[in-house]
Amino acid sequence: MTPLRGRWALAALASLVVGCTAAGDPPVHRNAGATTSPTPPTTAPAAAASDAGAADAAVALAAIDAGAAADAGPAPAVASYADALRAADWAHWPGLPPALREADLVRDLGLRRAATTRHAGRLSRRDAVIVEAPGVRYWLRDRDRVVLVEVTGALGTATPAALRAQLGAADREGAGRFLQAGATTTEYVYAGRGLALTVAESYDQPPSFPPRLAAVQLFAATELRTFVLELGGNDRAGPSR
Repeated sequence: MTPLRGRWALAALASLVVGCTAAGDPPVHRNAGATTSPTPPTTAPAAAASDAGAADAAVALAAIDAGAAADAGPAPAVASYADALRAADWAHWPGLPPALREADLVRDLGLRRAATTRHAGRLSRRDAVIVEAPGVRYWLRDRDRVVLVEVTGALGTATPAALRAQLGAADREGAGRFLQAGATTTEYVYAGRGLALTVAESYDQPPSFPPRLAAVQLFAATELRTFVLELGGNDRAGPSR
């Protein structure tokens, strides 16, 4: 190699080293005959793209959920006991308020005291005052605390089968304590709902009328034991109407 060519080669090598150093990469010294593995591609951009896609999907799902909630509208409010009673909406009966007083019941239902009669009675072998009004009667303890309401007048238009399908399985099913002339009665107790239904069915064959509600008893939501021991759940000689 001539001196001129040697100087040119050294200058070119120096320029290459400076270029690599300026770019931030360390100079690479290779041994003759050595092989190098290709540098694996970084996965950071792919991971970032995946994270961004997941975030976009989450935002989209949240928007869909929000739209569905807006379309569905606000959840329906739970009916008050007085509203459910006046509407005979037994499927959505919320239970009698546990500390309901007679004055509140009379006001909430628009009853007229002058149209009521009262007499001493018993409920689960305990003294009670029974107040009779057109289509409804109620039992009092502790002078004016309402513990049980029985409706025999405005019972609604729902069939017993449809109503029982809405209410689900009863806590107890047995012979009706509320008797009705010309019919056999069955009582379905939903203690956890504060509700007991009496269904009347015709004696005749073929039946002279379809099954119908004969009475509804209303009380504070409780368990079956309390219904039996405190609310006359096993009392017999029920009314005949």
